[in-house]
Amino acid sequence: MKKTAFFLPFVAALLCTASCKKSYLDKAPGVDITENTVFSSRVNLESFMATIYKYGMHSLFRYADQQNFSTTVSVGQYDAAGPTGMMCDEGDASEVPYYLTDNWNTGNILSTNIVASEDYRYYIRWIALRQMALVLSRAKEVPALDPTATTSYINQVTGEVKVLRAMNYLEMIKRYGGVPIVTETYAPGEFVKVPRATLQECIDFILKDCQEAIENPDLPASYSVAQTGRVTKAVAYVVKAKTLLLAASPQFNTATPPLSMPDGDNKLICLGNYDIGRWQKAADAATEAINYVQLNGYSMIDDVTKRDPSDTVSTVPTWVGKAPDGNYKNAWLTFDNTEIILSYKGAAPNNSSNDPIRLFKPTFADGGTSRSGSSVPLNFLRKYEKKDGTPQTWPSTGGADLLSKFLELDPRFKQTICYTNSYYGAADPKAAIYQGGTPGNVYATCKGGTWMRKFLPYGGNVRTNVNDILYRVNELYLYRAEALNEANGAPPAQAYADVNKIRNRSAMPNLPAGLTQAQFRDRVRNESAIELAWEDHRFWDIRRWLIAEDPGVMSGAFEGLKITKTTDRLFSWSTYTFETRTFNKNMYLHPFPQPEVLKGNLKQNPGYF
Repeated sequence: MKKTAFFLPFVAALLCTASCKKSYLDKAPGVDITENTVFSSRVNLESFMATIYKYGMHSLFRYADQQNFSTTVSVGQYDAAGPTGMMCDEGDASEVPYYLTDNWNTGNILSTNIVASEDYRYYIRWIALRQMALVLSRAKEVPALDPTATTSYINQVTGEVKVLRAMNYLEMIKRYGGVPIVTETYAPGEFVKVPRATLQECIDFILKDCQEAIENPDLPASYSVAQTGRVTKAVAYVVKAKTLLLAASPQFNTATPPLSMPDGDNKLICLGNYDIGRWQKAADAATEAINYVQLNGYSMIDDVTKRDPSDTVSTVPTWVGKAPDGNYKNAWLTFDNTEIILSYKGAAPNNSSNDPIRLFKPTFADGGTSRSGSSVPLNFLRKYEKKDGTPQTWPSTGGADLLSKFLELDPRFKQTICYTNSYYGAADPKAAIYQGGTPGNVYATCKGGTWMRKFLPYGGNVRTNVNDILYRVNELYLYRAEALNEANGAPPAQAYADVNKIRNRSAMPNLPAGLTQAQFRDRVRNESAIELAWEDHRFWDIRRWLIAEDPGVMSGAFEGLKITKTTDRLFSWSTYTFETRTFNKNMYLHPFPQPEVLKGNLKQNPGYF
């Protein structure tokens, strides 16, 4: 029996802790154990599975304890990069501590800073993949030693591991293209040199794991409350759909990548040709996922009385108060609701030192203890339509009544963004986002003119767990609509129905009929930006669409609102450029970390050293 050189040095460290809000990930043995002990009983295997989840499940947000996950390489300033929304047109990190976010905004992404600048899980991921390989090779030994480890249970565990492995490879290919495929365990001291697999080989590997999980009779559609956070068959369907959508997208569905590999080995970073059939495969996978989740208790939140909720009345202006209780807000704020297919449960509850909220909450709103806030550039604000479905206008000459313009916007705006005179938190119940505003120097740091508010709890300044959502039902409809439009040369009825379903649950009107393929493409991309704002989609979408270098996306002028108070109800405004950003074509892919390339088994991505 082989033993992995990567596993043995870390067994005690990896199994000594595993914490999460739900009880499943609290199962750690508390004593040092050997590899053989792991596979001697169901209890020990469950403890090891908890560790695999800790290392192998990514999260939307960053937590302080994640900087210590890697026992080989420190990820350093784990929070200095902030959420990916700060790296594109969704947001702007307003304070100095987010210097690593600026690496993206200034085009300064290097092989020496990529781990700290975004992919802080790079080394953690390989540890998890080797743990997964061990389970797949040895889990079947457990029933002979412990009859409680039934065949059904072992099937479930192996199904979970295959979904987790597929998730990890999806996270890697969207960053790097083809990566090494590791399925073996290796003997101590054995020299291992695994080269990059082609992008197609990696995609096939992901799809194979997903399909085997889908066909696994013992991988459930959902779990008990105590085990919420474990991957399900529904997750396998989503990962399959996301993988095929990525494969169909312009970034990879081509023979000509933005930059070619120096040696011409482009099969590592693209699929070698454009095949319109890839779009249909993506649409079919999204349909399979939608059908499965609908049959198994997952659904979009759509209470007709909460599509366009009224604002909470406070003092004089009727639009001052907490963000209204609408479908959109409830879908991401309510824990474990029917729309959530998978969320990360690895954060300790009420742990202020491990709280991701401080990473994007303005300092003034948390007694000065937060790291930064993210303002929302006018570049992104322009994506919000009026409630009648027509574009809002933001002329450079400005205007005299800013609040009236805000009130005209898509109801999702007020459920996502903190704007002048709206509620932020107990320390700032009536946001003073204007020149001379208080408390503190609010206007100077809010360069965009509005603050990101999504995901932050509404119970004052109490630090608490956020709803760390990885996959939701709503995104599947957007995937299918996008893919159907590209596969058919024009949007079919189903594509319209999918986008309109998303819009209607937030009281937005149907898209106009008769759109061309290009017009519908623009509309579904805009809909994805609004619906999935700050859920770690936009940064990756604009890369797979190859639009990151377009003016105002990740390049060029970034604009904000200069706001002046006239009365409590009247605010004048004008636009200005607060920053000019740079995006280089090599940034469509991440560089592999330099120490890994220097080992000699990885070909670096083009444009990096």
